[in-house]
Order: sequence, then structure tokens, then C-alpha cells
Amino acid sequence: MINATLTSRVFEEKSSAEFKENTEDKYIDTQNSYSLILNKITKKNAEYTISPKLSWINSKRHSVGLKLLNLEVNLKDFLSMGGCTVYQHGYQSWSFSTVYNNQEKDQSPTLKFLRISEENSFTTHTAEMGEFIAEGLLVVYSPYQKKGFLISADGEGGQNVKFFVKLDTQGCVEKLSVIYDFYCYPEFKNNIPIELTPIKYSVFEESPELRLEKFGAQFAKKFEIPELPTKVPIGWCSWYYYYTNISENIILTNLRESVERKLPFDVFQIDDGYQREIGDWLETNIKFPSGMAYLAEEIRKSGYKPGLWLAPFIVRKKSNFYNMYPEAILKDENEKPVKAIWNPLWGLDSMYSLDVTHPAAIEMLENVFKTLVKEYGYTYLKLDFLFAASLDGVAYNPKLTPAERYSSALKLIRKVVGKDVFLLGCGAPLIPSVGIFDGMRIGCDVTPFWYASWFRNLLKDKHALCTEKALINAIFRNFWHKNVWLNDPDCLLVRKDKNKMNYNQTILMASVISLLGGMFFASDNLKTMETERYDLLKKAIELHSICSAKRAIPLDIFENKFPQGVYNEAGYVGVWNSEKVEKWVEVGLPNKVKINEPIDYWTSEKVEDFSFDPETQKIKIKLKPHKAIVINCA
Repeated sequence: MINATLTSRVFEEKSSAEFKENTEDKYIDTQNSYSLILNKITKKNAEYTISPKLSWINSKRHSVGLKLLNLEVNLKDFLSMGGCTVYQHGYQSWSFSTVYNNQEKDQSPTLKFLRISEENSFTTHTAEMGEFIAEGLLVVYSPYQKKGFLISADGEGGQNVKFFVKLDTQGCVEKLSVIYDFYCYPEFKNNIPIELTPIKYSVFEESPELRLEKFGAQFAKKFEIPELPTKVPIGWCSWYYYYTNISENIILTNLRESVERKLPFDVFQIDDGYQREIGDWLETNIKFPSGMAYLAEEIRKSGYKPGLWLAPFIVRKKSNFYNMYPEAILKDENEKPVKAIWNPLWGLDSMYSLDVTHPAAIEMLENVFKTLVKEYGYTYLKLDFLFAASLDGVAYNPKLTPAERYSSALKLIRKVVGKDVFLLGCGAPLIPSVGIFDGMRIGCDVTPFWYASWFRNLLKDKHALCTEKALINAIFRNFWHKNVWLNDPDCLLVRKDKNKMNYNQTILMASVISLLGGMFFASDNLKTMETERYDLLKKAIELHSICSAKRAIPLDIFENKFPQGVYNEAGYVGVWNSEKVEKWVEVGLPNKVKINEPIDYWTSEKVEDFSFDPETQKIKIKLKPHKAIVINCA
């Protein structure tokens, strides 16, 4: 039997409705107010789908001010196995995705503003041993029994869906449930049920790496993903050297340098720092006297696609839009503006969420994107801090869930810009973004340092931005690439100045980004970069150009927090030591390959302390801290 609980609130009074089975696949709550139909369909190989529907069945109209919060459905039909490891998929671009065992805890950052900007703000992580919540996708796998199960969203729905799993002391699944986020004021009428996001559960006995790759392809087919760009973009971005300290002259200087050095970029992207204020995207500051249309034309004349960054769903109180249309800012239930994020680069005050259902906000979005694309000529747009459109609040249209508000705003943008403009999502809730974006950031920001800062560790911020975590996410989320969008692992940093990463860490970064074959962007000062680092950049681009045409398969993702290798079907395998001490690394390859003589791609030298068993397809190698090697095994 399946049991379920619906949590709701009428003004300040919170209540729970417990469901009991009425007939097969139909459940009625104990107050006879709600009906939950699960429509469970079982297929072969221990696979089933559930397409839930929620209805109001009480003869009386529901109370004024009824706000549905969430629905949790406990599942009883799941694979029983011991020694399990959990793959936890994160909510949005910057949310950490990793593996846990039953002796570990799933804990949110200490500070609220970090939880809002890095996690699903509607999710409460228990921080209890063996309890985990995965957003949109959960994999549970037993490395000992060589089998597992995968459960995920299985089609477009109005609610964000997540999965709770609890492991006991033996690593067995003690509890598995699906949780739907509503956080809206629904309209029940004429006995028309609310359709809930369908879910799919399946058992597998193949490698989890290959199962995830297969899932990505099946997911794309289910969602009927539009055709993706055939070429993976290579480009330059201003952010990771200059941050907000850019100017018209800086952009033109790097543009000229790129042309003179004949760098094979497709896109030249201007990032944050051109706008007068956050929220006023068509007004430039004094550092850009010629305007953004002029720069788009200069980039285009240089042979590149002009790209531009903006954060369309957040505004600052100093912006003209905020002061002209305060009613278009999302409010909480006390009529206070909803804070989205605090960024020290923008000042001491917070940024606020746009109410994307308000007519004034809709008009502004239409005007901004029409102007940037149709008048200025930008054909590549990086949309950032997108989670802001899905925060809790009393929207102009309160009947929509946060996921529906977010999705409707994205569909509006895509309609305005057309299908030929490349849209890159960032800080974006992933599942509700499917079908809209050409590219998607799938990790936190890279940084000119390897590990998270001591302060972010003190705050227990598992999502803390650093290159190490960005690369981990890129590996763990590789299965989305070329299935639902092109993965953006963020920019490669190869320079010496303004960079605390050592050379081994830089090569490791270049190896992961190149082998995965996702989007490839440089973000260094092209005028001052050292010659040997230019050589490294060009070598990374060459490897990426080969690998981007083929499929990449991460290795041993259920054995290491930082998977120790990637195999690309173009005929390259990368192996690395992500730790601070020298050690022997051992990885197994997914396909039968031959390695006659191990020559490192980066040094062109023979790899020492290396062995390969063609029978088991196991590579064993001794590597120094953060050392990475890439071998041609075609």
C-alpha cells in the first residue's frame, strides 16, 4: 500500500491531509476533501510509472486563502539491496551533485541567503545520517550487488518533483518517497483534477555510468527536445579575469587580440559590468559610451557571434524599473519584496525577485529581449540567476506554482528571441528548464583557486564555488549533454596571473573540460597571457574539438567523490589524482580498447608507473597530487 500526505495552509493555520486507499490506485484523505489518483502503470523489468492527479471532492468550496504547500507520496515498491550508495542530483545549475553512503549527512548551508541561491528554497534537508533529498533524479546503487534503481521526473508537469531516500545501518533503503512542491493558491473547479508531474522508476544491472547516459537519451525523447546545435560553441567570456570591472576598451582590446592570434572562437561574450543597474538592461554605464549595439557589430565584423550576459529575473532597488513598477516585484505574504540574492560585487543591498506573471514585468521582458536580439544583434545570450523567478511569494497570478511561473517566463523569452538565438541558462532550476535552452551551466562558478574557501566550509556550504566542485558537477551531470542541452562546465582558466591554481590543477581542469566535450570558453586576459599558457589553451581546444564530436563516459562515479577518470569515444581516456597526496589510481574502462604505449597528450612523453590489463580493461597508475594524464587509446 502507498500512503501520502498533503500539507497545506489557510492563512496562518497549517494542516496535513492523510490519504488512505479507497480503490486500486485511488486514495481519499481522512476528511473526505481530497482525492489522489496515482494511475500506476507497471512494465517489464521492474519498471513502473505513476501519473498522479489531485482533486477537491468535498461538496463545500475549499477555504478562502487555501495554499497548497507539498504532497509527499511514500513508495513501497522498490528494490531491496544492501550496501547502497546514493547519487543525489542537485536542484539548479550551482547545486552540488554527488554520491553519499549511509554514514553521511545531507546538510544545507548555515546561512539562509545561501540556501535560497544554491538550493531549492522549498526543500528542507534533514542533516540526519543516511537521509538524502535529490531533485528531479535519484539513483541508488549497490556496488557489491552490481545493481540499483533510478527514479526521476518523467514528463512536463506543473510542480517541481524531488525524492527522499533513507538508508539504514546496513545501507538498505528504509524509506523512499516522492515530494511535489506546490506553494500556490490552486483553483479547484468542476471536478477537474490537477495533473501532477509523472515519475518513472526502473531497476538496472548495468554500470551506473551507462545507465545515466541511457536515462539522458530517454529523458530527451520523453520531453521531445528540439534539435540542438550541431556544433558545440567555443568562445571567450570577460567574467573570470575582469569580473564587473570591464569597459568598452577592455572588450575591444581582447577582441583585437583574439583576431590577431587567430583563436578559433565561435562566440565572444560580454559578461556582467556593462549595465547601469541590475534590472535596467538597456541602459549602459559610463564605461560603455558607444552602447551595446556598437559592440555587437564590432564582434560580428571580427567573425564571431556576439554574446551578452544578463540576469532578467532580478532587480535592484536603485534600478529605474524597481522605482517605476514596484508592483511588479514579487512580494511575500507581508507584502515585502522577496530577496533573491546578495552579491558583494553589486553593493551591500540585496537583489529582489521579479514577479514574472505581472503585466509590467512581462512587458519589460519582451522589450529587453526584442531590443537585444532584433535591434542590437546579439545572437548568444547568457541568462543568469534564473532561480529568482521560482521563489516563494504571492504573485500577480497566485494560481501558478513556482515551477509554472518560471517555465512561463522562459517560454516567453524563447518566443521573443526565436529559435536561432543561442540561450544559455545559469543559476537555473534544471528540470523546469528542459526544452528551452540550447546550453546549460551544470555546476557552480569556476574560480582561480582549487578548493572552497575556509569561510564557506565554516558555513557548511557544500555548494561553495570553487574549481574542484565545478568539475565534480560537470562529471556527475555529463548525461545531460547533447541529450537535453549542451552542457556548460564553465570557463577554462589557463593564465598565470590572478590565478592561485598550480600547473597540475590547471592541466586537470583542462583535461576534464576537454574530454567531456561540452561548451568550451576561455576567460583570461588575452593581451597579457603568457606564451606557454597560450600554447596550453590551443592544445586544450584541439583536444576538445576532437572529443566534442563523440560521447564521453565518466568512470567510477559511485566509487569516488571526485570521479578519477573520463573515457571519450573519440579514443581518449583521462585519469587523474584529485587528492593532495601522491597515490595509485585505478579505473576501469567501459569499452574494449587497446593501449600500446601510454603517451601523455599534454607532455608528449611516455607515462611512467603505468599498467593496463586488456582483459579487465583496468588502468593503474601512480600520480602526484592533482596530476592528470590523457592517453590516446584509439
